[in-house]
Amino acid sequence: MASVAAAGRLRAFSALRHRDFRWFFLNIGVQSFGQGIQFLGIGFLIIDLGGEKTALGLAVSLFGVSNLVFTFVGGVLADRVDRKLFLICCVLGNAVVTLALAFLALAGLAQIWHVYTVVFILGGLMAVQMPTRFALAADLVPREDMMNAVALHTSVGQIGNMLGPLVGGWAIQYIDTWAGIMINGVSYLLGIAFLMMVARPVATTRRNSSPISDFTGGLAHAVRTPMAAVLIFLSATFGFFGMAYMQVVPAFTTEFLRLNAFQTGVFMVCRGAGAFAGSMVVASWGDNKNKGLLMYLQLVICCVGLIAMAWSHWFWAACMLVALVGSTSIGGFWPVSSSMMQLTTAPDMRGRMMAMMQLAPVFHFLGAWPLTWLAQLYGWSAAITSGAVVLLVISLAGWSYRPMVRRMNEI
Repeated sequence: MASVAAAGRLRAFSALRHRDFRWFFLNIGVQSFGQGIQFLGIGFLIIDLGGEKTALGLAVSLFGVSNLVFTFVGGVLADRVDRKLFLICCVLGNAVVTLALAFLALAGLAQIWHVYTVVFILGGLMAVQMPTRFALAADLVPREDMMNAVALHTSVGQIGNMLGPLVGGWAIQYIDTWAGIMINGVSYLLGIAFLMMVARPVATTRRNSSPISDFTGGLAHAVRTPMAAVLIFLSATFGFFGMAYMQVVPAFTTEFLRLNAFQTGVFMVCRGAGAFAGSMVVASWGDNKNKGLLMYLQLVICCVGLIAMAWSHWFWAACMLVALVGSTSIGGFWPVSSSMMQLTTAPDMRGRMMAMMQLAPVFHFLGAWPLTWLAQLYGWSAAITSGAVVLLVISLAGWSYRPMVRRMNEI
């Protein structure tokens, strides 16, 4: 029994036996660590510069607009360029603009428009590099280890997102805001060093079809396929109404919970820990036949957790509730809905449908400004509650009135 358990544990890390993937795995870890600091540092810099919560919301929405505009550019480039070299250039761009903002803050020269410019550039860089990142991960392992590589890619990203806010929050609280932003920039440079250790993969196969025709064909398929349309719509509403709070945490915690930067980092760590735990629970379900029910159950619990969190002023209660929200949203709803899309989509359409599902996180950013605008008018409790209620109503309506949603249980 002990040998079987040990073999199972080794299989869980089988992709790490490949040298190039180990270096790529380290790259993902340090970049996720930096990204966990990104909006924490930017949020506190905006506060330091005298910006209102709506200024932070606008900055996050600018990130989302840029991300949306360049997403399909990234998908096209991923199939037409040297992936390793392109990814290094993108990460170098992240490092340059982030460190530039850190030095402006250190010199006392940073202004709000500098922040807006940086987040717009970062949003575009994130959009164009993400398809290449996922494609490169698949290039570095054989087919039998591909699923394991994707799982490890996700897990180390969540761990980095947990540790980043803790370190960044400590640096902001006990050194200064520029220090947190600088740690973010340095993490990108370290990520480049790890990428340089990866051997150049086999040359990318270039598609002969037009990128525009690929996109329009995928869009037409999504519109005429009810299952795909429901999943894409649910993911978009989940991001816009339920998850926008994730991008404006510094404003929420400093105004509503009265936390300092380090405590805000702890709050974000709890969210990341919840997401990690939720994803592990989903992984343990295996081929559960009640996927549709489980997906909607995750949405309902997430909405209830958001509403409770929006009205709790006690720090540790808020931490527990945000962990619950993380476990049922990023850790629960997202992997379940993504797997359902893959299971119900033909192989020749799967890439394009998953690309549309990947647009859902963009709505996290786009929903930030409306959320902060509502918070400015009516307070954080009312703003977060209203979004959660809208998401809950849409979820229950989809379950009640769309027959194909009930049939999701048969997958």
